[in-house]
Amino acid sequence: MEQLKQHYEKGVLAIAMLVMGYVAFTLFNDADAQQTAIQEQKDARDRGGRKSTLGVIDLSRYSASMAKLNNAQPLTLSNPHNLFNPVQWRRTPQGTVFKVEKGTEIGAGAVRLAKTYPLYTKVEFRGVSQTGNVLRYRFTVTREAEERKKDRIRMTTTVDGENLEDIRKIFTLVKVNGSLSDPTSLTLRMSDGSDDITVVKGEIFSRVDGYTADITYPPNNKQFRNRRSGEKLFFAEDMHNIVAISESEVVLSTASTSKRTTIRLQ
Repeated sequence: MEQLKQHYEKGVLAIAMLVMGYVAFTLFNDADAQQTAIQEQKDARDRGGRKSTLGVIDLSRYSASMAKLNNAQPLTLSNPHNLFNPVQWRRTPQGTVFKVEKGTEIGAGAVRLAKTYPLYTKVEFRGVSQTGNVLRYRFTVTREAEERKKDRIRMTTTVDGENLEDIRKIFTLVKVNGSLSDPTSLTLRMSDGSDDITVVKGEIFSRVDGYTADITYPPNNKQFRNRRSGEKLFFAEDMHNIVAISESEVVLSTASTSKRTTIRLQ
């Protein structure tokens, strides 16, 4: 019995050593297995195998909300919405009363564009004359889009040689093509800043530089024919300025409100 007691501590120590050895062996095996798994994944990636992916986050709800924001409809505060546009009642010249609901029953919104007409710039080379050593080139010019009526009529002008301005200050002759005394064509630089033009001998150069318009106002049966940009029209108890005219539309500005209205050709 006394001998067993003497060896008891040694037995406990031996058992503890065995347990520690088992734990160390297990940890070693687990670490080795993890290292093997990591190496296999690396080899798979190197061979172009399937890569591990993170979990996919569902963003469909947020994407749907963003799509709605991107396709949001503009807020309309004009007629027929009456939050800031109280309904108006107007009396016609015949004495009847009507309700302005859409804004097209009266005023600039009721205007109709009936027709537009092009305004041309036309230039024709009329020949060469010589005085001493000076060659004089003669042209006829028509500028239908000019503001002043006297500038719209067909006129004759001349220029003495290249790189000089004509006597009416409409253009500068920048190049004579062909013989100086009998050119085939001439290049002109217009004084109004528009593109250079080439006038061919025996032909009339023609370019559209503006438009006039026939405008009607059905509520009062008014007709405004052959009107130009800058002119003023009076209807619906207000003045309306023609801001611009193109081939297919007219832009009006109402004097009392400065509101611009575009009327398109129908």
